[in-house]
Amino acid sequence: MRTAPRRIANQIAIARAAGVSVSTVSRALSNAPGISAERRSQIQKLAREAGYHGRGPAAGATRTLLTYVTATIATGGLAPFYDAIVRSLVESAREAGLALAVRLVDETVLDLARVLRDRAVEAPIGTLLVGIDPSAEIAGYFNAEAGPLILVNGYDPQMRYDGVAANNFYGGALATRRLIEAGHKSLLYIEDHIRWTTIQRRRGFLAALEGAPEAQGRILAITGNRETALAGEISRRQRGEVDWTAIFTVNDMTAIRVMGALEAKGFRVPADISVIGFDDLPYASMMNPPLSTMAVDCGMLGRQAIALLLRRLAEPDANPVQVECGVASRAGGTIAQFVQIEA
Repeated sequence: MRTAPRRIANQIAIARAAGVSVSTVSRALSNAPGISAERRSQIQKLAREAGYHGRGPAAGATRTLLTYVTATIATGGLAPFYDAIVRSLVESAREAGLALAVRLVDETVLDLARVLRDRAVEAPIGTLLVGIDPSAEIAGYFNAEAGPLILVNGYDPQMRYDGVAANNFYGGALATRRLIEAGHKSLLYIEDHIRWTTIQRRRGFLAALEGAPEAQGRILAITGNRETALAGEISRRQRGEVDWTAIFTVNDMTAIRVMGALEAKGFRVPADISVIGFDDLPYASMMNPPLSTMAVDCGMLGRQAIALLLRRLAEPDANPVQVECGVASRAGGTIAQFVQIEA
């Protein structure tokens, strides 16, 4: 296991010489499909000239990445989102000659004792946390002695670890601007769980409002009894106590829940209230009308996570890198141009 970083460092050198990615080098050296014969020959020639002999004595060994995936979120409405990330991780890891040991866990009870037990079984060369923010105890352990830790769909605000996530601030601001550009001047942002990624979406919402003096907004957290909180807010809208005409939700599942609650109270989407979500889940296109949303490239999150892991193994003392992947707007049919009705 101790020679893995040296092997990967050699692969990085070959990749630089060939002008390709490390994953392409790994695939060429393992004779994996998807690479032209000319490119494969070039990379293998460079490897021979560099005296690279692959895994050498450890050819039969498995280089494992211990991978914890949030069970509280990934087994609910966001399952397709996290399934896409894990699939990309598996494929990207395979191309790099690595294997994932996946653990679906409740992050609220994931503690250091569990991590130590799993590490004793898997002897991993690195650890991935997918949709999980490390506790102080776990963060301290990895910071001190346990090797690479990569946050996937997560940030470390203290910049101790490498991580990759969607650009949530940009996505939140763009979603809000879409509503403002449709003429909406009173907006509601709804969040149903709070972690560093969703905080950035909220900040994007507020930043877009700051850039549009004609618009105003408020934030509603429904982290407790969601249905009761939603029904109460919509009832206040019916009574004229609040006047929002458009809603931006933290994710698509919340948007779908909101649309149902609005319709139950007699509001039409988007004729009366416009709605936009976030994540572009498969369910979004099944809505009537299809949900307007922001798309996250889950495949890119997985590929970038493995690239960060390879870099960290090759350069253990390098400064942490946090990669943000862009998001794209999906038109849908739940945003309508707002027209002010004169009294």
